Amino acid sequence: MKRVLYVLIISVVLASCVSSTKMLQRGQYDEAINKSVSKLMSDPSNAKELNVLNQSYKLANQKDKDRIDQLQLSGQPDRWDNIFACYNAMSSRQEVVSRLQQTILTAIGYKYVNYNNAIAEAKNKAADYYYIHSKTLLEKKDKYSARQAYDELQRVKSYFPNYKDVDALINQAYEAGVSYVLFKMMNNSQSILPVDFERDLLKTSLANLNQKWLVFHSQPITDFYYDYSIIVNIKVIDISPESQNQSNFTETREVQDGFQYKLDANGNVIKDVNGNDIKIPKFVTHYCTITEVKQYKSSVIAGTIDFWENQSKQIIKTEPIRSEFVFKNFYATASGDVTVLTPESRKKLDSQYLPFPENGNMIMSTGNILKGMVKDIIRRHLNMLN
Repeated sequence: MKRVLYVLIISVVLASCVSSTKMLQRGQYDEAINKSVSKLMSDPSNAKELNVLNQSYKLANQKDKDRIDQLQLSGQPDRWDNIFACYNAMSSRQEVVSRLQQTILTAIGYKYVNYNNAIAEAKNKAADYYYIHSKTLLEKKDKYSARQAYDELQRVKSYFPNYKDVDALINQAYEAGVSYVLFKMMNNSQSILPVDFERDLLKTSLANLNQKWLVFHSQPITDFYYDYSIIVNIKVIDISPESQNQSNFTETREVQDGFQYKLDANGNVIKDVNGNDIKIPKFVTHYCTITEVKQYKSSVIAGTIDFWENQSKQIIKTEPIRSEFVFKNFYATASGDVTVLTPESRKKLDSQYLPFPENGNMIMSTGNILKGMVKDIIRRHLNMLN
């Protein structure tokens, strides 16, 4: 966000640094007019800006007049929208310049022109054209024509919000132009799925995939025509056996366990130089055996996601899908003197046995992974459905 703001600030600064003269040379007449007007309102004696304004104003108006003449000569029925835009531009431009002092207006030969009638005529004829043309498009009974009709009716509404039956026609055009997609699941795996599996899968949130001309349903409406069907076709459901792999290792440590007297060859206790009995520490070996157990169980759901065009009853795209959920647990038990264990070995004793998940729960967990995969695949192929 900061980067975008920085770029915008730089763009504004750079634009403000461009002189009105440079804008005039580039053919940016309205930009040059706006800049010159701003400067002349602060300094009416600025001869340079007065000259730029004089040239830009005349060139801009002449450009629009030439465009109007060209459009009128073309005789194209859709010309009125562009003619309206040209007249509107000249009227707005005139309003901008009219704020200046009369002496400046006289210097550039400013003469007020009432464009209201021309604007009204172009506006009415543009609305009439788009209204009639949109109805012709709707008669073609195809989606792309309906979508074009929708856009043209929106232009009619932008001219006249309450023009005839424009709202009803907009709704008609939308319904004729939108593609509806039914999302469903089929189980061809020969395995029984949990009761809630299909319901949870179809709860995949597709609402944020909806577009202007594309709407998803996961619950079919009776007697409703769907242009496309997306079918999650489950072909394989595989659950591995519960397995526990066991391994053992032993750790030892020499621990002092009392003492014994040092004896000479005759069995007598040997004394040290101070006359004290010499004692020898006695050691015993303490053992501890660690039993490590690795629990493992997995489930796999595989199949395809098929995109059907319902009118032709053909698969237009198929994608493989495969999701896997793995249950793993490692725990250890000890037999013997645990005090001889290293810190790493003692840490292993912190874990404990976990009951293996039921098959139904494994499948539901695998289905949750599958939902995200399905949504990603649909998102990648949205253009194909439009």
